[in-house]
Formats: sequence, structure tokens, C-alpha cells
Amino acid sequence: MKARLIALFALLLTVCFAAPSFADEARKTERRTPVVVEFEGSDTLGVTLFTRLQDALNSTNPAAPQREAKFRILLTTASEFPSRPGVGSVYAVVWTLALSEGSMEYYLVRDLGVVTPDTVDAVVTRIIGRTDGVAARYGYLDRAK
Repeated sequence: MKARLIALFALLLTVCFAAPSFADEARKTERRTPVVVEFEGSDTLGVTLFTRLQDALNSTNPAAPQREAKFRILLTTASEFPSRPGVGSVYAVVWTLALSEGSMEYYLVRDLGVVTPDTVDAVVTRIIGRTDGVAARYGYLDRAK
């Protein structure tokens, strides 16, 4: 009896922890408008945040098929304490939508926070989650969908 309960509990945990991978697969097909990250900053943590964010977005949402409209993530970072650059960085993120190259962009939302060496992956996950929400909320502006 105890062994059955443990096996059932283990199966339940397996299913619960497998669910995020299904969400990742759904994300790949939901966001059709490409996302481009533009970065401004020279601090080490900011560069790390930018590269991990760009890698994560490229792996979950390659910019294919090519579309004229693009969501832009404008990421700006600076050392939180200039005398201790490895401790933390402040970041600001702005999401915009450009319907065509050279056209005026729609300002959508913004966010800001602090990133530390321990929280880089969590911040990347947060920005990607927010990007998915922005794409779902404002995707109707890209009429060519």
C-alpha cells in the first residue's frame, strides 16, 4: 500500500515538472512576430544578461519566417555600485513594436530591476515571460498575421 502511494506521488511529481516543457513548445508556435534585442551598457552583468536573453529568445523563437514587423526589447544596464561592478547591475527594459523598418514604433510596456550573478537566469526567464505576454496582448497590431 505504501509503495503504491509513493509510486503515485512520484508519477504526479514527474507530470508536474514535465509541464513547463510543454509550455515551451507552445511558446514556439504562438509568437509569430520576431523579437529583436537591442542592448546598451558596458557592465559585465549586463552583457551576461544580454547574451543569455538573446540566446534564450533565439532558441525559443527563431526569426523565421522573416516578417517586416518586429517586437524590440530595448535593454539598458549599468553597474549598481561602480566601485564593485560584479555585485549587481540595474536594468531597464522597454518593449516596442515596429510594423516596418524605419517606421515609428509603438511603445508598449517597460520594466526595471536589479540583477545579480545569482539571479541572471531568473531575470532572463522573467523578461521572456513578459515578452510572451506583450506578444499576446499587442500581437493584433501586426495585421499581417
